[in-house]
Amino acid sequence: MGRADERVVTAVRTVLEAQRERSTGTLVRLHRRVGWLLDQEYGPGVVALPPASTFNRLVHAVADGQGLWETAAQRRWHASRPAPPFTPTVALRPGELVMLDSTPLDVPAVLDDGVTGRLELSTALDAATRSICAAVLRPVGTRSVDAAMLLAQMVAPAAMRPGWDAALSMQRPVPYERLVALDAVVVSGC
Repeated sequence: MGRADERVVTAVRTVLEAQRERSTGTLVRLHRRVGWLLDQEYGPGVVALPPASTFNRLVHAVADGQGLWETAAQRRWHASRPAPPFTPTVALRPGELVMLDSTPLDVPAVLDDGVTGRLELSTALDAATRSICAAVLRPVGTRSVDAAMLLAQMVAPAAMRPGWDAALSMQRPVPYERLVALDAVVVSGC
């Protein structure tokens, strides 16, 4: 805490932690208790307390970031809060972390049976590149089959369907025998 004596900073933290469940009190009372603690640990007059204005700034520097100088009710409320449910996740390479999610769309659509209904979009999102790996658009009510469809779309190209433009087809499909031969080379090279 800047140029403050580390023994005084430690004593301030100790007294603040000890009164976490009690009333916050005043800075004058805190100053007095820190003085008593320093006299008890190091002997009377060995560690000098800073002047009141410097001591007050030190208390706020130590306590503000940790919530130690709030009312007792606020401190108890902060202490009783559960840990957050989510932790930040870092993905550095493409494909390292793929997140699956479904969201209902607020758009009416005419379904296959001619009835108007709502749609749900299920997506697979690469966390590193922030790109959509696959997407499935279905009537509301995502099932595990939709997650399997997302995985299938990510690892295999979609088959050509009647009516699709020829430009969407693979120009040079990789033959199955070539893929098997490459797998054998990779396995034997390990």
